Amino acid sequence: MKLYNTLTRKLEEITPNEEGIVTMYNCGPTVYSRQHIGNFRAFVNWDVLHRSLLYNGYVVERIMNITDVGHLTSDEDFGEDKLEKGARQSGMNDPFKVADHFTNLFIEDFLSLNMLTPSGESVKEIPLENLLEYGWIRATHSIGEIISLIKEIEKSGYTYETEKALYFDVTKYGDYTKLSGQKLEEKLVGAREDVNVDTSKKNPADFVLWFKRVGEYKDHVMHWTSPWGDGFPGWHIECSAMGINHLGGFISIHTGGIEHIPVHHSNERAQNWGAYHNEIVAMWVHNEHLKSKGGDKLAKSLGNAYNLSEIIDLGYDLMDLRWLLASINYRMPINFSHESLEGARNSRETVMNRLRLLNEKSGNVRGHLLQDYIEKFKEALNDNLNMSEAFALLSSLTKSSENPADIVATALDFDKVLGLKLSESLQDVTEDIPEEVSALVEKRKMAREQKNFELSDILRKEIEDSGYFVKDTSDGQKLERMKK
Repeated sequence: MKLYNTLTRKLEEITPNEEGIVTMYNCGPTVYSRQHIGNFRAFVNWDVLHRSLLYNGYVVERIMNITDVGHLTSDEDFGEDKLEKGARQSGMNDPFKVADHFTNLFIEDFLSLNMLTPSGESVKEIPLENLLEYGWIRATHSIGEIISLIKEIEKSGYTYETEKALYFDVTKYGDYTKLSGQKLEEKLVGAREDVNVDTSKKNPADFVLWFKRVGEYKDHVMHWTSPWGDGFPGWHIECSAMGINHLGGFISIHTGGIEHIPVHHSNERAQNWGAYHNEIVAMWVHNEHLKSKGGDKLAKSLGNAYNLSEIIDLGYDLMDLRWLLASINYRMPINFSHESLEGARNSRETVMNRLRLLNEKSGNVRGHLLQDYIEKFKEALNDNLNMSEAFALLSSLTKSSENPADIVATALDFDKVLGLKLSESLQDVTEDIPEEVSALVEKRKMAREQKNFELSDILRKEIEDSGYFVKDTSDGQKLERMKK
């Protein structure tokens, strides 16, 4: 399988470790608020990658961090800790409680999109105390490992200490800007608004390994004892420590959003080298953003990002959202709109309707896998996750003249990667529609025939309030119960 390596700027074969295992580290959420669909674009991408590796026969060891301390409101070293800000804004006041609350919400949302846990399992729920068992690593549970890694970096001479913090000196790592492609002088200019935060800071691009509990952070609630004083870790060191501690000295794939390239991941590379004088990560893989219809990045701060509950409230199944997020290559931006989500729903329903019909024809008997389609599907996956081709194959398969039982079996095999719950959807039994809902549908049909679209919209709303959504197709109105 080939993926695009940001470090080398080219497609490369995935490199397993010495034991033949593909090790993967996913940058996870900062749990100060509920994650929105823009955040889940990345998580769906890496779920598809994980499933694709398994489909190709790789053994995968994967972890995902949960940042619950040290991520400041700027990705660089200034601003308020997002967890403390979340505690204040939520009224909980305790950042530890905020972290637990939004970690729970994240796990619920993550699993509701039918994603495998980092450990590779499909489960319905996970108690907070069992996260490590399923491959999620919390920063606040990794303080000892973080301090140990900082000591290694300090021993190698890459750090210096001020009254406020322990810093990594980026000028001592000559390869610092290789990942971002920037020149160091450009990096320094870009960071100058940060200089006044600590007048003892040598270079504007130097970054914090450990914050001391002084100055603006003297009342920081989350703090631990360290050789550099009472305080808390910087965001960047957390990921290096968790990745190395749980995956060892070689990480096949490290993923994250493109926004992580110039600061967070460049700093991780520097830390790894400072501690071990080795390129710990073989391949850095980055996803593009989910954007608004106008091309802006989706963000809660901009008021243009939905959470998963809001998607459901709009009348969509979460598998419609998964179809949208999974069907486009991770390196391509996705412009999100109601129209794009509606298009994903229509595509999914079209495929499901074909499969239901084929399943009926086959008498609900599973056939043989169609190897030509399987090989083409693998080729698409191995070509840098060419998901548009993978989804096109699913569509063409369901329209083909092959044996119905074989088509269904092959589609369900594809779904080991796509994760669209096709088997579950095939088992859905058409329920009896309440008489009052049927009456509303009939009234709406008459309204549309009379071109009374205002009344049609009113009736659509009444149907939705009754727990169903109605879709206009070339074959007439299609009614489906909303799934909560």
